[in-house]
Amino acid sequence: MRRFFAKLTIWLALVLSAVLTALIAVGYFMFALYLWLAEYLVPPAAALIAGVLVLLTAALLAFIASTMFGGLSIRDRNPKNLGAAETAADIGSLFSDHVKEFAQMNRGTSLITALIAGFAVGFSPRLRGLLLSLLKKLT
Repeated sequence: MRRFFAKLTIWLALVLSAVLTALIAVGYFMFALYLWLAEYLVPPAAALIAGVLVLLTAALLAFIASTMFGGLSIRDRNPKNLGAAETAADIGSLFSDHVKEFAQMNRGTSLITALIAGFAVGFSPRLRGLLLSLLKKLT
């Protein structure tokens, strides 16, 4: 059970770092879009258009996510019908299927992401120490 929590902690740390990195990238792209639009429009209009485009992108991603998980039956959505281990196994299975499909479709991106993550852990003594202390506490 401790191994599970150790893996879960590492997974959560990686997902959190990926989300933060993605948010920073969205900020840079939005600022770049604003600067590009500001050359052709007045600054308030450029900011408004950049914000609307980001919101439309978020709505599109939410729509894609809802269609991906919209086909679940009522039984699958009701956690009372399943035990905790079965529910966790189903979630893990769904997640691993999506990750596997993504990794197979984007082999280069997956490789570069893994290399960058490994480099970040290897390069930063504080991050390495933090992950090691988390592993020691959980095992």
